[in-house]
Amino acid sequence: MRVALYSRVSTQEQAEHGLSIDAQIAVLDEWSKENNHIVVDHYTDLGISARSPASKRPELQRMLRDVEDGKIDLIIFAKLDRFFRNVKEYYKVEDVLERCGVAWKAISEDYETQTASGRFKVNLMLAVAQDEADRTGERIKAVFKRKREKGLAISGSAPYGVTINNGIYCPGEDADKARQLFNEYLNLRSVSQLVKTTTFSYHGLRRILSNHHYVDAGVVDQDTFDRVQSILEERSQRHVRSDRVYLFSGLVVCPYCGRKLSSCTVNGYKYYRCQKHLEGHCEGKYVSEGKVEKYLLHRIMPSVEGYNLRIQKERVKDVDVGKLQKKLDKLADLYLSDLITKEKYEKEYKATQTAIVEAEREKAPIDPESIKPVLDAYKSLSDEGKRIFWSRVVRTIKPTEKGFDIELNYTYRNKTSDILQYVQTNIFQNQS
Repeated sequence: MRVALYSRVSTQEQAEHGLSIDAQIAVLDEWSKENNHIVVDHYTDLGISARSPASKRPELQRMLRDVEDGKIDLIIFAKLDRFFRNVKEYYKVEDVLERCGVAWKAISEDYETQTASGRFKVNLMLAVAQDEADRTGERIKAVFKRKREKGLAISGSAPYGVTINNGIYCPGEDADKARQLFNEYLNLRSVSQLVKTTTFSYHGLRRILSNHHYVDAGVVDQDTFDRVQSILEERSQRHVRSDRVYLFSGLVVCPYCGRKLSSCTVNGYKYYRCQKHLEGHCEGKYVSEGKVEKYLLHRIMPSVEGYNLRIQKERVKDVDVGKLQKKLDKLADLYLSDLITKEKYEKEYKATQTAIVEAEREKAPIDPESIKPVLDAYKSLSDEGKRIFWSRVVRTIKPTEKGFDIELNYTYRNKTSDILQYVQTNIFQNQS
């Protein structure tokens, strides 16, 4: 009988249990020899989970092609969980095998599919294996979550601009450049536009902007990261019709639960609503886009003036970044000398790194002259032009009993002269 030898192991299993592909192949070869079978080929999927779809397992697909070409009479594997831990995916493959008259056998276990009781046993064990895989995945996610909460490295690799020091994510040599990517994205709100100013690919930039390790390392703060994720999510919703541009998409937040309000249209009018309210878990309701727009046009310049006055009053003391850097070095020395615990080191390190990031943020006034020309020509802008303008000037809009609380976009507060140039080159020329 012509037999195909199938073996598989996932990366996770290789790391945790030391399961050996060589051991599986040796057992399968020995069984074939003892039973006088002809080995057609070895089909080995490395680093692939048994929960993975059949279409994502290249060697399994190659084996199925040989099955359909009539080259195989029997498929053997060590145990059933080497073949599948997913009932639905198993039956996709079983349909092909039945159509081609090919059987399978788990040589270390007693399974068969010729009888109703045998098929029931296979279904039962696949369900158990699938449940076990699900539980293992949940445990691993919990471990990773605890590591992230402590700022510990999950693996030995780190993203661009981040390094690993004593098992902790820390700013790397290119930390400033990585931080600039986040700031540029908040400014451009477009990965495609950001690609033009960097050497990274589109997908490479998305991976960077979505990587929480930059927060763990203190390269960017949680608020900046959350704002980037909100824009990425908003921009990914390509199904929104071009005639339904929402001017304050991703900017309006619920005053009760703090979530970003989603956009909607009711009877031809645009609104922002709290999803939690729709689920019955929040008091926040609907906010009219027209009402928000009218308020901002009336209050944006006073808000800029008020911010500039606060900046002047707050420029009192400067934080010595050099001293903070020395504190990091001292903390490392204390930890390596076993004079402080790992927990205390991690806590002090993250606090100091956060202080450095905050200290390096330059506070500068906003230039009103970069905004006035756009406001003067506001009525002539397309809806998309208006949306881009507000996204560059405003950070959040929170409804209140008397109106709205406006938080300005301070990320580029020392470069606000760029707003006028950006509008002139990217908005006016794209009017509808």
